[in-house]
Amino acid sequence: MRQTAKQLFVAVGQQGLRISSADGLTWQHAQEGKEGEVYRGVAFGGGRFVAVGTYGGANLFAATTDGAAWKTSTKDGKYSTRLQGLVYGLDQFLAVGGDPGAVGDSKPVAIFSPDGDAWGDYLQIEGKNILRRVAFGGGKFVGVGDRGRRSVSEDGKKWQDPPKVKAVDTLIDVAFGGEVFVGVGLHGLRMTSRDGLDWTDRAVGEEGEHLNSIVWTGERFVTVGPGVTFTSTDGKKWERHPNENAPLTIAYGQGVYVGAAWKGRLLHSTDALKWREVHKTEHHLESVACGPIKA
Repeated sequence: MRQTAKQLFVAVGQQGLRISSADGLTWQHAQEGKEGEVYRGVAFGGGRFVAVGTYGGANLFAATTDGAAWKTSTKDGKYSTRLQGLVYGLDQFLAVGGDPGAVGDSKPVAIFSPDGDAWGDYLQIEGKNILRRVAFGGGKFVGVGDRGRRSVSEDGKKWQDPPKVKAVDTLIDVAFGGEVFVGVGLHGLRMTSRDGLDWTDRAVGEEGEHLNSIVWTGERFVTVGPGVTFTSTDGKKWERHPNENAPLTIAYGQGVYVGAAWKGRLLHSTDALKWREVHKTEHHLESVACGPIKA
C-alpha cells in the first residue's frame, strides 16, 4: 500500500519540552527534559523534525519522524557556543549560533547534520555578530542576527555580509517565498532581498509593532506582531490588519496558523488575525514548525 503524507505541527521550548499536533488544535505526546534544558529552534526537512537548544555549556539536539519518539544527543559548546537558529536546505540541517553574550565579537558558528542525529564539528564563520535565524531558498542560505547583521551563503560555510548595515534595521526573522527573501523586525520593519546582499523595499510600522516571526504560505508572506498582522504577496506591497491575542512565533500548514505565546500558550488561527488559545503548558514554547510526515 502506498504511504501518504500528513501534516504535523511540532512545538519546542523550555524544560526540554516537545509537543506535537496533527491539526494545531489537539496537542499530544508532550515530553520534557531536564530542568534548564531549552530548545530554541525547530525545523522540518527530509521527513523529520529536528530541534536545537542548550543545556548548561552544551548544545542539545533532538530528532523525530512522528512527533512521539525522539532521539536526543548533546555536544559540548564550552559555554561560548550556543545554537540559536535552524533550517533545512541542500539536503541537510544547518544550525547557527555563537556567543550571544560576547561584546564586540560573538564568534559566530555553523554546524551541519544530514538527519539531526549525527552532527559535524562547529565551524567558525565570517562576521563578528551572531546569526539567530536562517531561511533557505533559491539555492542560498540567508541569515539575520544581531546589530543589523544580514548574511548570505551558498553552502552554509562561507558567508558574505552586505556593507554598511545599520543596527536600527536589525531583522529578527526571515523567510523565503516567491523568489525573494523577506526579513522582519522591530517597529514593523520589513525589507526584501533577492540575493541576500541587496536589501530594499524598507517599510516600518508603528512604534511597538515588533514583528518576531514570518512565514510564507505558498501564496503570501504573513508576519505577526502585537496588535498587527501584515500580509504581502511579494514583500513590497503590504496590507495591515489589526489582530487579537497574537503569538510570539508562528508556523503555517494545512491552511491554518499555529503560534506560541507566553507562557506555554499554544494558539490557533485560520486567518492570522484572530487567535484562540487551544492548549496551555507549564513551560514556555520557543519555536513551532510544520511539515508532512508519513501517515
